[in-house]
Amino acid sequence: MSPAPLDEDLVFRIGLVGPSRVGKTSLITALLRDSQRLLQGTPVSLRPFGTATEKRIAQHRRELDGSLLAGEFTPGALRGTEEPFTFQLLLDSGVRGTGIRLELLDYPGGWLDPATRPHDRDGDWQACQRFLQQCSVLLVPVDAAVLMEPTSASQLRAVPSILTTPEVGEVVRQWLKERNWRPDEPALLMLCPVKCESYFDDNGGRRDEGEELLSRVRRVYADVIEAVPAEAPHVRVVYAPVDTIGCVEILHAEWTPDPREPSGVAFAAHYGVRWPARQAVKGADDVLIALCKHLVAAKQRVESDVAEEKRSSADQAREYAERDEGFIRNIWYHLSGERARRTHTALVSGHRAGEADARVSALADVVADLARRDAGGRVRQW
Repeated sequence: MSPAPLDEDLVFRIGLVGPSRVGKTSLITALLRDSQRLLQGTPVSLRPFGTATEKRIAQHRRELDGSLLAGEFTPGALRGTEEPFTFQLLLDSGVRGTGIRLELLDYPGGWLDPATRPHDRDGDWQACQRFLQQCSVLLVPVDAAVLMEPTSASQLRAVPSILTTPEVGEVVRQWLKERNWRPDEPALLMLCPVKCESYFDDNGGRRDEGEELLSRVRRVYADVIEAVPAEAPHVRVVYAPVDTIGCVEILHAEWTPDPREPSGVAFAAHYGVRWPARQAVKGADDVLIALCKHLVAAKQRVESDVAEEKRSSADQAREYAERDEGFIRNIWYHLSGERARRTHTALVSGHRAGEADARVSALADVVADLARRDAGGRVRQW
C-alpha cells in the first residue's frame, strides 16, 4: 500500500464474497443508511462518491421501498447484479486532504461457482479475483435464513451449495495468502449474516436465536475461520450480524427440487412486513465501527510514514542550509544567493512537515473518537 500525496484521498478496496442474491447490495445500502446515525456528532461522514454509485443506490432503495409498500418482502424481487459494479464511497474525516475513498466491488454471485459461471466470463471473474486479493478488508455476507430454516437432512445438505461455502473459502484463503505477504498492513475479515431480523428480539423481532445463528456460522464457515491463524495470523476476524431491512419477519421458507441448481434444491424465503413498514437497519453500525477503525487507522499509519519522511527531509534541508562550507565558500554562497536559496528550501520543507504533523494529529483525534464507540452485543471477535 503506497502512500498518496497528502492532498489526495487514499483508496481502500473492500471485497465482497458471497453467492447470488445473498444481499451484497443490500448490505452496502444498509451501511450508508446507518452511517448518518453512527457518525453524527463527529467530523466523519460516509457518502456516495460519483453519479454512478448514487444512481445504483437510489435504484436499490426504490425497489426496496416498493416491496415494503406491497406488504410482503421477497428478496428475489430485488434486481440482482448482472454485471460487475464498483461502488465508490467517501469516508470524509472532515480534514482537508485526508478523505478515504472506499471501493466495493459487486459482481454476479453466480460467478463464484464454476458450475454457474458462464464460460465467456472467465476473464471477468479473474479480474474480480485480482481486485479481491488486493483488498485490505473482506466482507462475507451470509444469508441468515439459509442457515436457520433447514428442517431436514436433505435441506441441510443443500446449505453449502446454496451459500457456495467451498468457493467462498477458497477465495478467502487466497486473500489470506496475499495478506501474509503484507504483515505490516492492517487487514480485516468480517463474517456478516444479513437479513437477521427474524432471529433477534432487539429490533422488533419476536424470538431471540442469536446464539444459534452464531453457532451455525461457526460450524458452516469453520474452514474459513480456522484458515486465518494458519495463513495470516495478523488478520482480525469479526462476526457482525446485520438486520438489513429491520421491519420484516420471515413467514415461511420454501425448499423445492430444482435440477438447475448445483445442490438440486432451490431456496426461497418469504417475509411479512411489520408496521409502519419503514426500514430499520440494525447491526450495520457494528460493521461501520469496524471499518472506520480499520480504515482510518490504516490511513493514519500511511500519513505518519509520510510525515516522518517530510520531517527527515526538513532536517536534511536545514542541515544543508546551515552547513559551514569554509570562509571563501560561505562568502560566495552568500553573495550568489545560494545560501538564501538553501534557507528558503529549509523553511518550505519545515512548513510542509508541520502541515503533515497537523493532519496526522487531526486523524488521531478522529480515531480516538471512533475507538470510544463499543461494538454491540451481537458482535464477536475471533
